[in-house]
Formats: sequence, C-alpha cells, structure tokens
Amino acid sequence: MDIIGVWKVAEAQTFNKQTFKLDWRKAEDILADDSLEDYEKQPISMRFLFTEDGKIKTLSPIPEGVTKEELDEAIASGECSLYDENTIVVEEKEWKEEDGKIVWNTGVKGEVMDEEINPWAELKQTDNGIEMMTFRLVKE
Repeated sequence: MDIIGVWKVAEAQTFNKQTFKLDWRKAEDILADDSLEDYEKQPISMRFLFTEDGKIKTLSPIPEGVTKEELDEAIASGECSLYDENTIVVEEKEWKEEDGKIVWNTGVKGEVMDEEINPWAELKQTDNGIEMMTFRLVKE
C-alpha cells in the first residue's frame, strides 16, 4: 500500500447513547447530525499527511475566529505550526514499515503488569483505506 500522501476521515467511531457502544459512522452523517456539539464534529475535518521521511502530520483547519495575533502566538509557543494559509499542523507522529506492516507511534507510554507498553500500533487496511485510532481514513 502506498501510504505517502494526505488522508481524510471517511468514518469515525462515535458513542451511541442508546447502546452505550462505539459505532462507525460516515463523516458526512456526523457533520449533518444536529444533536452533536461542534467539538464532537471538529475531528472530522482533520487530515493526516504521511511523509516519505516517516512522519505523520495531523492537519487541522485554522479555527474560525482565530486572529492572526493568536495564531502567531500559538506558532511561537510551539503549540502548532503553519502548513498552509488555511491549515495548521497540530501534532506530529512517526510511522514505519515493520515485518511487512505499516505501524505508527501512538505516543502511549507506561507499563502494564511490570511490562513496558509498546507504543507502535499497526495501521489496519480497510477496503478503501486504513484504520487509525477511531478513524477510517481514505486518501485524498
């Protein structure tokens, strides 16, 4: 699979208040759902850039209402970096190929029963993309 490039959210897991389980829902259905708050919809607009040098850059639109001064301050503090005039990089992780599989560094740290947690998790292939965290991604 060619992982290099920009991937967008096609589906996401959301909490079903009737069944108390996580359900996969299409991105457009989540965005159209008036019962959800804006903060619940915001992750759907994120994109993920997989670079040749083993980076995964999480891209987010610059939030509405953010002033240039606020953006400059966030960039200067290292909170984010500018990707293009409408997009910021809010997080950067690593990916690599290992034993024929593509894995990514989740950043999870700690121990379970005195064993260190492996932060590397497999990116599972789906019919038309990959599964990462609670997202099913397709290439743009």
